[in-house]
Amino acid sequence: MVVALLFLLLVSSLQAQVNIEHYRGKMGITGGARVSLSSDLGNVDVVNSDGAGNITVNTAKGVFLGVFKGGVGVLGGKRFANSGVLHLRWTLFAHARYQPEIFAQGDYAKPRRLDNRMLAGAGLRFNAYEAEDSTLSFGSALMWERENLDLLPADRHAASTELVRWSNYINLSFDGRIDFATTAYVQTALSDPGDMRLLGTAELSTPIIGPLHQTTSLDFRIDSEPPLGVEKQDFKFGASFGLKF
Repeated sequence: MVVALLFLLLVSSLQAQVNIEHYRGKMGITGGARVSLSSDLGNVDVVNSDGAGNITVNTAKGVFLGVFKGGVGVLGGKRFANSGVLHLRWTLFAHARYQPEIFAQGDYAKPRRLDNRMLAGAGLRFNAYEAEDSTLSFGSALMWERENLDLLPADRHAASTELVRWSNYINLSFDGRIDFATTAYVQTALSDPGDMRLLGTAELSTPIIGPLHQTTSLDFRIDSEPPLGVEKQDFKFGASFGLKF
């Protein structure tokens, strides 16, 4: 487990959203790490690697989440894409249905020309339904965001921006023989309602033996005002193996 987590810290995901419901875990301290690796050799030499790690501290007063995701690609011996995200979140169990949250995140994504992004916010989580093996919840928060972009010469975007967004999310999860969890966000700039981002991720996790699991994931990102040279819609499908504790 230690070796896997160290590896994750050394790699530098195409998406910056975090499936927070997937990582909430059970009472006590839980966590995990997973990695995927693919390569093409011959006419084109390409190596792709993605990894993720998380730790959850779930107490009677609240739950702390720490999530890291990263990825790197190498083409012909040269790194052609990399990205990473670190997400920290604290949810206070002040009420069975209404729970205050604070969070912070840092990420970067070379494919989206994002040099770095920092955000911090606070809001409220509403548990619409919660059972032993399934949950449905909603969240709403205000968050401060600062971005630095690596722009093309003809791009009219500001290279550095700082603004406040209204972020809303929905979480859905089912725990069984195969675990399923999905999170979708809508993030709107208060100063410009036309500046909107729709982010989402869905994950299926299947146990193999002991703590070893296989995870299949689908990530998507829709940005109404991306930098020049970056598509408005971005989708990623992946499969990985990892450990849970």
